[in-house]
Amino acid sequence: MGVTVSKKMFADMIGKSPRWVSKLIEDGLPVIGGGGRGVAVNIDSEQAINWLVQHELRKRVSDDDEEGSSADEDRQLKRVRREKLQLEIDTIKGNLLPFDAVESILFQIASVYGSQLDALASSVASDLATINDPTEIRQRLFSECRRIRAATADQLLLKLSTINHEINGLLGTVSSDSVSAADEDG
Repeated sequence: MGVTVSKKMFADMIGKSPRWVSKLIEDGLPVIGGGGRGVAVNIDSEQAINWLVQHELRKRVSDDDEEGSSADEDRQLKRVRREKLQLEIDTIKGNLLPFDAVESILFQIASVYGSQLDALASSVASDLATINDPTEIRQRLFSECRRIRAATADQLLLKLSTINHEINGLLGTVSSDSVSAADEDG
């Protein structure tokens, strides 16, 4: 519990007018008592300061703004601009790939993986038919599955390397176009 002060004293403590403190009280600033006609309002300074901090935080990060209000629109516009800027930075750094390129890569990898899995039965069937030891069968299946994973990983790395090379080529083209356009302007 903090020190109990009057409305005027609290206003002096925070550098505001008593009328401003009255508006805060209407907004929910906690008071200990008083406030009737001719009776001074008593404020617990600790509770009031904690409330002011929370109130200010809510104002700054609040999603309570009415939808369509200018504050809400400004906040949304700033967020969209930050997201757009981040996307532009990630694109320049080469951290983003076009969706159709990713889709193509994933489809090709799934095709390689699927064809390797389809071939699994025929590639090990004759070997497994002659083996009676479950441990040896298990070992043979594990080695074949490892081979499939390695082949798939190799294909993935090859595709990513190709895409990375293409993107770097495009970024080099864009950079040189930008430089030549800047030279023409300057």
